[in-house]
Amino acid sequence: MRLEEAVSELLQDKLNNRLYPFILPQKCAFPAVAYTPISISRVHSMQEDTGFVKQHMQFSCYAKSYKEAINVATIIRKQLQNLSGTVGGLFIGAVLVVGEMTDYESNTGLYSVMIEFEFQFKEE
Repeated sequence: MRLEEAVSELLQDKLNNRLYPFILPQKCAFPAVAYTPISISRVHSMQEDTGFVKQHMQFSCYAKSYKEAINVATIIRKQLQNLSGTVGGLFIGAVLVVGEMTDYESNTGLYSVMIEFEFQFKEE
């Protein structure tokens, strides 16, 4: 299972099934979240791939109010920060918050909070 699938499985219920890969669908209900895998690095040894992976993912939380966008980002942070264990059959060793940024999009009238995580896990 890919990390994106495991994380989606973990978060969908908590986000009212409004978690989408890359972009939000047209006319979706808010608040809603789009996640984007940013980078993947694999650790190698002299002889082989170790299976240890570090992957960064960004979650962009969109809402009609700033407070609502912050609340959604907080739900995600509380679910993921310092997470370790098996999620969707994938062993996650650690999840670290890398950064957070806020914005307002005047053309859509939406507030956004982007939160980035580093996931450290073992690939099968």
